[in-house]
Amino acid sequence: MIHSRPRTSIGRNAVGKKSLYPMEQEKKGRKRGTFMKKKNSPGFFESGTGFYYYTGKLCDMILVSILWLLGSLLVATIGASFSAIYAVASRSIRRDTGTVWSEFWKAYRRDLKKSILLWLCFAGALFVLLLNAGIIWHLADGLPRLFLIMFYGLCTLLVLAALCYAFPALSRFDMPVKWFLKLSFYMVFRHLPVTLLLLVLFAVGYLLVLAKLWTVLFVPGVLACVASRLIDPLLEQHKGQEEDAH
Repeated sequence: MIHSRPRTSIGRNAVGKKSLYPMEQEKKGRKRGTFMKKKNSPGFFESGTGFYYYTGKLCDMILVSILWLLGSLLVATIGASFSAIYAVASRSIRRDTGTVWSEFWKAYRRDLKKSILLWLCFAGALFVLLLNAGIIWHLADGLPRLFLIMFYGLCTLLVLAALCYAFPALSRFDMPVKWFLKLSFYMVFRHLPVTLLLLVLFAVGYLLVLAKLWTVLFVPGVLACVASRLIDPLLEQHKGQEEDAH
């Protein structure tokens, strides 16, 4: 809705006579408006903004990182934890929808069955690729070994890149598992610059946790929040595929 501006009487006094200094009156009005805005603006330490706001967000990232660790204790449920932490980062932390605790376990229970199947697909593919690379490394020699190691390395990066999209899509869409696989591999090539950025992002986070183990208490939450900012706009472009899957 377009609101029309109220008519002002700049340049006229209270009885309708023309003011001798219209420009000075306008400047005074602007100064008064600016002063009121500064007076009514929330301070850095007030609730809802500033110090308390960002401290609360940091605590949310720590809490969701701990929940992610707890949900990943069983190897088969790692996928459910990935889906849940992304859902929390996208909704609770970034958009202030619900609480971290409730949103995590809600998404965890909702996506548990499909996430186990999806995780087994990716974990199985990674196991086969790494196993073959290890066999080639010990049995082959020279240029053939170099070529095959590079080939399996690229295939492993492809699977890891698709993994970056699969569980965020699971937290947003309701489709059969095979459609999540198709969508994740399609997005790897469709959004290649973002894919490379995600791989670098997760590699830095992985190396940081290896160097300082205690950083695992907040690194997963931070990575999920940054990744959601990159992936959310892309998932919006693929909403139509959810309807085609049913």
